[in-house]
Amino acid sequence: MRLILVVFSLTLFPVLLLAQYDDEKMLVFEEEFKKSFKSKPKLDVKFDNRFSFIQDNALKTVGIKIGLSFNRKFKVGLGINQMLFPVESTVINEGDTSVPVNLEYFYFSPYLEYVYYSTRKWEFSLATQIGFGGASYQYNDENGKKVKLLESTVLSYEPAMMIDYKIIRWIGIGTGVGYRFVYYKSPGIKERFSSPEYVIKLKIYLGEIIRTITGKELKID
Repeated sequence: MRLILVVFSLTLFPVLLLAQYDDEKMLVFEEEFKKSFKSKPKLDVKFDNRFSFIQDNALKTVGIKIGLSFNRKFKVGLGINQMLFPVESTVINEGDTSVPVNLEYFYFSPYLEYVYYSTRKWEFSLATQIGFGGASYQYNDENGKKVKLLESTVLSYEPAMMIDYKIIRWIGIGTGVGYRFVYYKSPGIKERFSSPEYVIKLKIYLGEIIRTITGKELKID
């Protein structure tokens, strides 16, 4: 429990920094944290699209996130993300030959969210995910087979401010803005991945769907 609190503190550092001058707000945050993680969690499932930029090209990354929601206040889980459309680039090969290639990007992302305001329909939250993955230059050879020329390990940190709206009891939508900070990229790929991000997501309330179909609550012990 203490480890989780430390992770959340680091994740939400800007918020906690602002709150340090208000002891009452900090106390509320700590009480919400303790109360939430004593409650039984519910399944949290969502799909999101993240729009950012590489070489002035619009980059669309699609992902699915599966995790647990504690008391509708704290959410933790894991995401899988993939660049939807490759970005065209070039690689200078031996002999100063330019080779046209496509840039591919894939990563896993543990995520954390803190819902600081909610109603029956709305949720306002601070979210972050840490990306562990890689990027590569690829092209198709004369047989149509994909060939990798270069690849890099890419580690990123992506904080965002999010707004979710529950359309009906089973489905919701959300949007947000954030930034992708790349704090490590191994040699190989020349592109710069750090960029502002715009998020659009679809939320599926799986617990509500199961309750509607079976009449029973989905419980996770």
